[in-house]
Amino acid sequence: MIGVLAHKRTYENELILDTFKKRNLKIDFVDSKEVINGDDYHYDLILSRVERSYLFEGIYALKYFESEGLNVINNSETVYTCQNKYLTYLKLKKYMPKSFLTYTNNLEKILNAMEKNSINFPIVIKPIYGGYGNGIVKVSNIYELKNIIELLRFHNREIFIQEFVKYESDVRAFVVGDEIIGTMERIPKNDWRANFSLGADVREFNLNNEMEELILRCVEKVGADIVGVDVLVCRDKSYILEMNITPQFRGMMKFVDVPNAIVDFCIDKMKK
Repeated sequence: MIGVLAHKRTYENELILDTFKKRNLKIDFVDSKEVINGDDYHYDLILSRVERSYLFEGIYALKYFESEGLNVINNSETVYTCQNKYLTYLKLKKYMPKSFLTYTNNLEKILNAMEKNSINFPIVIKPIYGGYGNGIVKVSNIYELKNIIELLRFHNREIFIQEFVKYESDVRAFVVGDEIIGTMERIPKNDWRANFSLGADVREFNLNNEMEELILRCVEKVGADIVGVDVLVCRDKSYILEMNITPQFRGMMKFVDVPNAIVDFCIDKMKK
C-alpha cells in the first residue's frame, strides 16, 4: 500500500493517484492534517506532496511515519529545508544569487546588509515561504524599497532579499531520483516573473553537461528524491534559484510523462 501525503487533491496529485491505480497498485490519499500519532498505518511507502499552506502539519506527519520506519519520499528534513527559501540558500549559497534574511521594519539595516553582501539594486524581495510567484517583488531603487517597508512596517515579518540576476533563460528542471527527466524554459508574458502559473509560455530546453552536473549536485546536497529545480541561465554561468519540493508539473507534461516517472521511482524504492 502506498500513501500520498497531502491536503489538497490538486490536478497533479490526482494524476499521480490515477497512474498508481492504472498500474493496479493499492493507493491511499493521506490527509496531512488528519495523521494521528498512534494510529495504525499499513503503508509500504509514503510519497510526500506536502503543501506550503500545511507545511507544519505535513512535517509532523512525515516525522511520525519516519519514526515508524516507513520509507518516505521526500523526507521531513528535505521538505522543511526546500520549503524555506533561506534554509535552501544556506545549503546552496555557493550556487545561488547572493541573498540574505532580514525584517521589514528597518531600512538602514537592510541597506547595510546589501552593502555587506555586495548586492546592488535592483533586488528581489521574497517571502520565506511561498510559491507560484506570489509575494515576490522586484525593487529597482531605494525609494521603492522605502515604500515596501512602509507598507509592511506593522508586520515586522522576515523576508528574503536576493540580488536580481539578468538572465538569458529561466529554466525548470524536473528531477526524479538521480535523473533529470525533463527540462523546460519559461518565457514571461506580461510579467517579469516566469512562473507557468502566471501565464508564462513554455518550451523544451536542452541542458549542457555543466548545467546537468550543477542541478544534480544541488539536488544531492538537499537530499531530494523528487524536486523541481529552478535555474537562471546566464551568459557566463548558471544559478540555482529555488528547489520546489512539491513541484507542479502541468507545463512539464507537454514534454514528459511526469506521473509515470514518479510511479516508476516509487516502485523501484519499494523493491529495495
